[in-house]
Amino acid sequence: MNAALTAVYQTACFFVIYAFFGWCLEVVYQAVEHGKFINRGFLNGPYCPIYGFGVIIVCGTLDPIKENILVLYFGAVILTTSLEFITGFLLEKIFRQKWWDYTAEKFNLKGYICLKFSLLWGVACLVTVRLIHPLITAFVEKLPQTLGIIILAAILIGFLSDVIITVCAIIHIRNRLILTERISAEMRKLSDSAGEKLFSGVEFVMDKKNDLDEIRNEQRKKLDELAAKYRKLTEKRELTMKRLAKAFPKLSIESNTGIKERIIKLKEEIHRK
Repeated sequence: MNAALTAVYQTACFFVIYAFFGWCLEVVYQAVEHGKFINRGFLNGPYCPIYGFGVIIVCGTLDPIKENILVLYFGAVILTTSLEFITGFLLEKIFRQKWWDYTAEKFNLKGYICLKFSLLWGVACLVTVRLIHPLITAFVEKLPQTLGIIILAAILIGFLSDVIITVCAIIHIRNRLILTERISAEMRKLSDSAGEKLFSGVEFVMDKKNDLDEIRNEQRKKLDELAAKYRKLTEKRELTMKRLAKAFPKLSIESNTGIKERIIKLKEEIHRK
């Protein structure tokens, strides 16, 4: 294997190993925080890609200056914080919600990053670059390449399959959120229309009894359609969606949860009037 292929092979090995280590770190943190096991990863398998990418970027960029601890530390803080901010920003733009939120922490920026975790990432990277990565590099170099390629290929195939499944689930969730928002907007229009057409004038009610009944029936029919749409949205709960809801509690899988209650309330109000 030539030098270029060896470098690609080693980089892929580093990615898989640190993605797994990152997943373990997240699981331990959640176990300490909540007292139970939570598969915190973005994907279903035991790996967190952001850690794999993060360590590769940090080690590749800062390894030449690793002897200067101060520069290494602050360089790691800048790189990891930038990666976390970009990842959080892109996930919110794609999914329309935050996957994590540091707004409760002091010195945060739009909830994507905060000073406390940025400093902790710097410490973690310092330990990784100076102590852990040399050991991992030695392990990868000593691992028979044929065996390593077979193992790596199997893991990456599973990883790519996991990515496809999760991305499809996220697209489905996003579409559900968009549709739920549309239902909510229709609810607001319907409520305004009901108020304007049914409840605003006593004279209108008395003189236009037949029209009133027709409008009322129209409003009820529209509400029934909205209720049917909402039921269709909430019937399906794929395993990936359930896991994501547990892994990221701040992520609202079911947006506008008050829609059902608002539909019932508005139907009662129309019936009463």
